[in-house]
Amino acid sequence: MVFFVGQWALIVVGFVLHLLLDRHPDRRTGPRAVELALLWVLVAGGAWAIIGGIAHIGPNSTEIADQIGYEPSMFQWEVGWGDIALGVLGIGCALRRLRGSWLTAAVVALAISYFGDAIGHLMQLVAHDNRAPSNVWSLPSDILQPLLAIGLLIGYRRTSRRPEPRRGRHARPDSG
Repeated sequence: MVFFVGQWALIVVGFVLHLLLDRHPDRRTGPRAVELALLWVLVAGGAWAIIGGIAHIGPNSTEIADQIGYEPSMFQWEVGWGDIALGVLGIGCALRRLRGSWLTAAVVALAISYFGDAIGHLMQLVAHDNRAPSNVWSLPSDILQPLLAIGLLIGYRRTSRRPEPRRGRHARPDSG
C-alpha cells in the first residue's frame, strides 16, 4: 500500500509545487496546467515504474512476489524489465525535444501495460481470492493512472494546438 500511496503523493505534491513555482511564460494557464499534470503523471510515474521494476528483478524480488501473492518466477523478471522500459519512456517525456512524439507513445504503453495488469490483479482477486496487499492495492493505480494520462493527453493535444494563420485570397497580411 505504501508504494502505491507514495507514488500518488509524489505526483500530486510535485505537480502542485511545480504549478506554484513555475516561471514559464504561460504559467498558471489551463494549457500549461494540463501539460504539467501530464508530465508529472508520466515522468514521476515513470520513475516510480523503474523503482518497481528494479524491485521485481532485484535482490528483494522474493519479498515483492510474496507481497503480491505470487511465487517468484521468470515472469517476475519479465514484468520488472517491462516496468523499467515503461519508466524510461515516461521519463523521456521530460525532454522537450522528445515530448511531442513520446507523449502519445508513453500514454499508449502505459494504458496497455497497466490496464493489462489491472485485469490480471482483478482475476487473481476474484478467481483465486488473492487478497495480498500489493495485489489489491495495485488496482486503483493500474486503473486510474492510465485513465488520467489518457484524459490529460487529450486535453494537452487540444489545448496546445495553435490556430493556423489564415491563407488564401481573403487573408490579411500580417501587420508586423
